[in-house]
Amino acid sequence: MIIEFTIPGNPVGQGRPRFSRHRGYIQTYDPAKSRQYKAMATMRAQRVYSGEPLETPLKITIKAYFGMYKSYTKKKRIACLAGQEVPTKKPDIDNIVKGIMDSLNGVIYHDDKQVIQLVAFKAYAEKPRVEVTVEEIEK
Repeated sequence: MIIEFTIPGNPVGQGRPRFSRHRGYIQTYDPAKSRQYKAMATMRAQRVYSGEPLETPLKITIKAYFGMYKSYTKKKRIACLAGQEVPTKKPDIDNIVKGIMDSLNGVIYHDDKQVIQLVAFKAYAEKPRVEVTVEEIEK
């Protein structure tokens, strides 16, 4: 089985956890931007897959496409779209992957420990987005 979905907009990395003190206890929480992005990723995944979470080994492919700045010249835009210029800016690819994989826990798979293969890359595109593909790997 192959599950594919797209998250529109610029990729958002999983932010560092935040801490607050409330009545003598320390609470940990996700930054608002990370929390909202994970909720959108979960919603997009639920639109294409509504079955029980998978229990087999999985391969995940994450393609993170960034939008280009309006200030880029036509020549630079062409270079970006041809792959001659690559996005070496934040967020880091591992933080993008972490946020998306966390959002798929309990929706597409029981736990991210089931992921045995991972392919991820960043590139420029006219429309910023993240394309996610989850494939079952036969034992």
